[in-house]
Amino acid sequence: MNNKTTYGWKDLLTDTAIIAVACGIVLVIIGSFPDFFGRNLHLLK
Repeated sequence: MNNKTTYGWKDLLTDTAIIAVACGIVLVIIGSFPDFFGRNLHLLK
């Protein structure tokens, strides 16, 4: 019996989409920090 699981194109596309969405969320969070600090730095002075 061969219990090896196959990794098909649908699995690859699904994983790629999940990784792309996760990276996009991280980039949006990181990219919003300079804007956030730029708006609030004048309150600290």
